[in-house]
Amino acid sequence: MFTLFKSKEATRAVPEAPFVHRAIPDDITLEQLGSELRQLFAQENSNHHRMGEIYNHIVEKKLAEAAGYKDSTEYFRKELADLSVASLKMYGAVAESFSEPVARRFGVTCLSVLLTYAEATGLELNHEEPGPTPIEVPDEHGNVAVQPFGACSVDQMRRALQRKRRPTSTKPLPPEKVALAEQYSAAVAQRFPKGKGTQLKVKLRNQKGKAVLDIQGIPLEQILQLVEALSAELPPVSTGEKAPVQPS
Repeated sequence: MFTLFKSKEATRAVPEAPFVHRAIPDDITLEQLGSELRQLFAQENSNHHRMGEIYNHIVEKKLAEAAGYKDSTEYFRKELADLSVASLKMYGAVAESFSEPVARRFGVTCLSVLLTYAEATGLELNHEEPGPTPIEVPDEHGNVAVQPFGACSVDQMRRALQRKRRPTSTKPLPPEKVALAEQYSAAVAQRFPKGKGTQLKVKLRNQKGKAVLDIQGIPLEQILQLVEALSAELPPVSTGEKAPVQPS
C-alpha cells in the first residue's frame, strides 16, 4: 500500500504499513481508556520532541545547504510540504531546552508557551524540573492567581502569556461591575429560560479595564423581549435562574 506525500514540485510514493483497525472492546473500563489516552499523548509528544531534534540537526549542520538548497526552510517547504515549518521550529525550540521525558510529562505545546512566557517575563527556568515554575494566571475577569506550571493547562498558559503581552494599564474589573454583569445575566435568563428554543450566550469581557457585556444568539423577533429584560428591575444575583457569564 502506498500513500502520496505532498511536495510543491512533485508527488512521491512512500511505502505505508497496512492499516489494521483496533476495535474497542465493549467491556473496557473508563480507567483503561484514560490510561491509553495518556500513553498516546506521551507518544505524540515523544514524536514531536524527536522531530525537533531532527530539525535542529538539519539546521545546525547546514545539511540542506550542502545538498544544494538555499536554506533549510526551502528544503522543508519543497520536500516536506506536509510539515509546518512553524511547528518544526516550535518542536526544535522545545527539544533544545527540554529532554524527551520532560516533553512526555508536560507536553510540547505547553513547554513551548512556557519558553515564550519565560522570555517575556525574564523568568529563570529549571529545564530539568519546570513543574514548580510560578505562573501568574488571570481568570476571566482579570484577577490573577499564581500557580505552578505543572498545574497549568495550555489555555491557562496562553492566557498568562497574553496578560504579560498586554499593556500594564489593564486592571482587573471592579467587583461591583462583575456583580452588575451577573444581575443582567440573571435577568436575561429569566426571560429566555433554557430548553425554550433560544440559546443565548452572555459573556463579560475586560477590555483594557472596561467591563463589556456581550449578548449573542437573540432572534430578531425577540429583540423587544431582550430590551424589556434589560430595562426591568434587576434581580438579586442570589435568586432566579442565572445564565453563566461566559469567560472571554
